[in-house]
Amino acid sequence: MQCVDKICSEYKVVLASSSPRRYEIMHDNMGFNDLLIMKPTFEEDLDKSLYINNPIQYVVDTSYGKAQSILVDLQNVKEKRLVVCADTIVLDWDNIIYEKPGTAERQLENLKRFCYESEKPLKVVTAVTIIEWDPNGVDHGDNDTNNKLANQQIRQFHEISNVYFDSKISEQVIQDYVNSEDGLQVAGGFKVQGYSGILINRIEGDYYNIVGLPLNRTFKELLSYV
Repeated sequence: MQCVDKICSEYKVVLASSSPRRYEIMHDNMGFNDLLIMKPTFEEDLDKSLYINNPIQYVVDTSYGKAQSILVDLQNVKEKRLVVCADTIVLDWDNIIYEKPGTAERQLENLKRFCYESEKPLKVVTAVTIIEWDPNGVDHGDNDTNNKLANQQIRQFHEISNVYFDSKISEQVIQDYVNSEDGLQVAGGFKVQGYSGILINRIEGDYYNIVGLPLNRTFKELLSYV
């Protein structure tokens, strides 16, 4: 696409993530064919007890931490880059934060809770941090969403999608999904684009946000740099 070519003529576009789903969204859906991958070194271990009254800030801060860890690797880079960092969490109706379950037992517990304990939706929140790296320095003026430093500009936003699980799905179907070993390494323990989609009654908001990166919003933000 011409607009993507325009971005790529000005910047090297970088995805700071090891997530294959985020790569697919930027490569396949947005059209960034020459996409560079950098993996953040930030330890995702912020104290959740500090975010009880504002759980969304937790994912925003985690995304920002990932971006900050990437800056170390940019210090000697001589070309302009746009770096996209993201983090996704699931929030339930009690504002409890769910990340990767890690074990099948925890995953099963999560999914049963999502299906049977409330008719209210889960909130899937993805926070995105975009770094504009310019070895010659950047100066685009001051505003509340930007954090200017000598060679970088950081822009942040987040997107929320609601997911309604099916309370009439059988426990055996949930157990079958857990037995498939899918979803262990994603927030909440389910992938809306995979087998676990049969557990979901409907969604509200950006589907791709649930997958791991809000497609429309992220693309518009990237376009704003050219």
